[in-house]
Amino acid sequence: MVRTVTSKIPDALIRNKNLSDLVDNVVARANLGLGGLALKEIGYIYDSIYPVGVVTWFAQNKNPNTLFPGTTWKYIGENRTVRLASANGSDVMSTGGSDSVTLVTANLPAHAHTFSANTSSFDYGTKTTSTFDYGTKQTDVQGNHTHNYNFLRWQAGWGWPSGNTNMGSVTETTTAAGAHAHNVGIGAHNHTVGIGAHAHSVSGTTVNTGSGAAFAVTNSFIKLMGWYRSA
Repeated sequence: MVRTVTSKIPDALIRNKNLSDLVDNVVARANLGLGGLALKEIGYIYDSIYPVGVVTWFAQNKNPNTLFPGTTWKYIGENRTVRLASANGSDVMSTGGSDSVTLVTANLPAHAHTFSANTSSFDYGTKTTSTFDYGTKQTDVQGNHTHNYNFLRWQAGWGWPSGNTNMGSVTETTTAAGAHAHNVGIGAHNHTVGIGAHAHSVSGTTVNTGSGAAFAVTNSFIKLMGWYRSA
């Protein structure tokens, strides 16, 4: 027959509780020489699951420096996406890129814009100019002229004193006359012009357009917290 005497021993452990009644587990492990061994075992586990250089992600605000004591972690960075590095690891942790881009002329294929058009045919019919009275106008002075005329005249011959006379032809010129001008009454009038049905063709080159503003190239994304173990 086994008797239980725990009531007579202060701070005694009860067998069937399997150490669940320990007051301080850490002190108990240290007293039994198990403390250092346990931490070393935990370190082995961390190194196996989270070796230096490993990256881990959290969908909550978690800090692995406090979650995994004895390890050192650094935050990857804000507002960045991940791109695989070279297989030899030469560019690991390098950064680059942008969420927006601005095109320059060199990014565009060589091209031009041309256009042509034809107006619709339309008959403008006959149009009349406005009425205007030009009044009375005067021509310049012209027509001044002379005339030559011939006639016969008795002339004294040689030896006039002897009384001999001759009939001779004589040419004379009239004095200048006949200069005159004309008054022309133009009067109020207008003109009619037949335009007729016709169309026009138009062609040319457009002017430059655009402002060169940057535009977003951000993909759809979901944000997580990312850490990598550095030591």
